[in-house]
Amino acid sequence: MNTNSKWHELRLRLVSASFLLLVSAFCIYFGNYLFTLFIISLVGVMHWELGKMLSPMSVQAMWFSAFLSMLSTFCLLASNSFLWPILILLINFHFQKNFFHHSRNFGAFYSLAVIVCGIIFYRVRLDFGLYHTVWLIGIVVVTDTAGYFIGRIIGGPKVFPRISPKKTWAGVLAGWFAVGLFSWSFVENVAPQSLFIKFVSISIILSVSAQVGDMIQSHLKRRSDVKDSSSLLPGHGGFMDRFDGFVGAMVATGLIFEWIY
Repeated sequence: MNTNSKWHELRLRLVSASFLLLVSAFCIYFGNYLFTLFIISLVGVMHWELGKMLSPMSVQAMWFSAFLSMLSTFCLLASNSFLWPILILLINFHFQKNFFHHSRNFGAFYSLAVIVCGIIFYRVRLDFGLYHTVWLIGIVVVTDTAGYFIGRIIGGPKVFPRISPKKTWAGVLAGWFAVGLFSWSFVENVAPQSLFIKFVSISIILSVSAQVGDMIQSHLKRRSDVKDSSSLLPGHGGFMDRFDGFVGAMVATGLIFEWIY
């Protein structure tokens, strides 16, 4: 790839990322029904891409996967009981598994992770407020951005070349370091000083989880023999390519918050 092509790709990434950031920020800030619609729609789009990867010859599977995931997410958001969410997730797992033409178990578990990610993100915004939400988003964005640029500039040894050929140790370590600085800045300006060690420690754990989520999605793409989950986001590929880190980070967030609180 020549220099002009690289700059063109970078411009596409920046423009589409900026647009996505503005839309996401608007929905997250105003919350309520708009944020609920945002979560349900995002889960649906990611499942459409998941169906496209795992059932590339079946248009029906793509749309059924998207519809079922959106319906499951809506029911989970509306439910106040303990048993209903478990039943809904089991039903979703069963049908998603049958929609897919290959990697059925892997895809069905990833489907659950995406839905759980959406639910946890919704609960964080609702129960902990805007600051915690911005903090979580910042962790994933900083991890991804620092890893992308430092990894491309420095290069070096790969982490798991068979799963994620472009991910280097330089990018991984840069992500952790950048998240540590971001969390320090967050504590300095927003959170109490007494929470410094807790915030930084949790931030780095979530940064690692985001990178694991990225590699899991990369593994799914390798098994599907595709470069990107779709072409819906110019310069990035698809929504799964952009939000894969959020899946790992939000699942870890749910476990950590359940343990702490």
